[in-house]
Amino acid sequence: MKNYKRIIGLNCVLIVILILLMPQILIFLGLPNTCQIIEGNKASLKIHLPFNVSVESNNQGSLKVNGKNVSSQELNINLSKPLALQASNTGKYDLNFKLFGLIPLRKMVVNVLPEIKVIPGGQAIGVILKSDGIMVVRSSYVVDSNGEKHFPAKDAGIEVGDSLLRVNDIRIKNKYHLAKLINQYGKNGEKIRFKIRKQSGKVVFKDLLPIRNEDGHYMIGIYVDDGATGVGTMSFYDPNQGYYGALGHMITEANTQLKIDVGEGEVVRANISGINQSQKGLPGEKLGTFFNGQGVLGNIIRNNDFGIYGKLSIIPKHPYFNKAIPVSSPLEVTEGPAEIYTVLHGGSIERFKIVIEKVKRQYQPAEKGLIIRITDPNLLTQTGGIIQGMSGSPIVQKGKLVGAITHVFVNDSTRGYGILAQWMIKQSGLLEEKNIKKSIS
Repeated sequence: MKNYKRIIGLNCVLIVILILLMPQILIFLGLPNTCQIIEGNKASLKIHLPFNVSVESNNQGSLKVNGKNVSSQELNINLSKPLALQASNTGKYDLNFKLFGLIPLRKMVVNVLPEIKVIPGGQAIGVILKSDGIMVVRSSYVVDSNGEKHFPAKDAGIEVGDSLLRVNDIRIKNKYHLAKLINQYGKNGEKIRFKIRKQSGKVVFKDLLPIRNEDGHYMIGIYVDDGATGVGTMSFYDPNQGYYGALGHMITEANTQLKIDVGEGEVVRANISGINQSQKGLPGEKLGTFFNGQGVLGNIIRNNDFGIYGKLSIIPKHPYFNKAIPVSSPLEVTEGPAEIYTVLHGGSIERFKIVIEKVKRQYQPAEKGLIIRITDPNLLTQTGGIIQGMSGSPIVQKGKLVGAITHVFVNDSTRGYGILAQWMIKQSGLLEEKNIKKSIS
C-alpha cells in the first residue's frame, strides 16, 4: 500500500513538473511566444508534438488557424501536423493553448504585418561612413625628451571604444582636427576637457594635460579612427520612398571590431574591377573602386547588427525586376532552390543559383537565419564561392525576397550565412511608413 501511494505521489510530482516545463518544451519544439506573418499570406509552424490541444483567442478579428476562425470558442488542433496561420487584416492576436481544454500551456502573440514590396538589390556600392565622434582604438604612451613614458589618456580614464565628441566644447570634426587641437592646447600649456561617449552610451567628461614628445609634438597617448570605407552590395530598396537596406551586417571599426556610430555617411556607385578567388581557409574578395562624393546614391542613417540603412536620392534601375516583389515572412522561407543577385564585373548585376540548406527558427530579429550553398557553376568558376563584397546580395525564392548573404564559411567558401529579409525590413523604416499610410487611409 505504501509503495502504491509512493508511485501515485511520484506520478503527481512528474505531472506537475511536466506542466511547469511545458512552455520551455514547446519553445524548443517550435511553438514560440511570438511570431510574425504577412497580411493575406499563409504561414505554417512545424511543432511535431504527438497530442491534441485546444486554442482560443480573446481578440475579435480575421486570424485563422488551420483554415478556421479563432475566437473565444475553443478550437481543437493536432500539434503533430503543421499549424497553418493566416489573417486578412493587420494587428496583434493573442492565442491561448490549453491541454485537455483546462491546463494552460502557452500564450502566443501573432503579429500580422502589412505586405511590403521592394525591389531586390544586387548593385555594387561603395560605403563611406563617418563616425559620430572619434573612436579610441588603442591605448599607448608618450615618450618625452628625457625618455620617460607618460600615459595621459589612460591615467584620465579614457578607454578603447570611447568616442571623443568635444575638446573644450569644440566639436571634433575628424582625427586630423583632433590632433591639431591637442597640439594647440599643449603648446599653450592648457588642460583639455574631453566630452566622451562610453560604449554603454553614457556621456562623461575627462580632463588631462597633453605631453610634449621627443619630436616636439603634443600627444595624449591614444590611437584613433573616425570612420570606415568599403565595397558591399545593396540588398533592397523601395522604389517610391527610397528606403533601402544593404550589407546585412554591421560595419565595425577595423582594429577593435566595435560598432561605428553613424555621424554621416553615403552609399555611392562602385565599379568592380577584379575578383580575388576564394581558397580553402582564405575568403576571396571583390576589387572595387569608388570616389567620395561621386555617383552618390543616398545617405546612411543607421548602422546595426542587420546592416546599413538610409534613403536613396537616386532610384537605380534593375535589369531583372521592373517592379517591386513581396518580402517573405520568416515562416514562409523554405529549404530548397533560390537565386542571388550580385555584381562581378563593372556595374552589371547578374543572377546566380543557390540552395537554402537550412532555415533557422527565428521569431525575433536575429542574425544568421539562413545557411546557403552556392550551386551555380558560373559563379563557382569565377569566385570559388562567397567572397567579401558579396555581403548584402539579395536572396529571392519563389518570387519573394527572403534574405541576403552576410557571411562565408572560412573552411568552405561555397557555403555561408544569410539574414532573413523581414529583419532587415524592420530596420529600414518601411513598416512604419506603411502603417502611417494605412492609418491615414
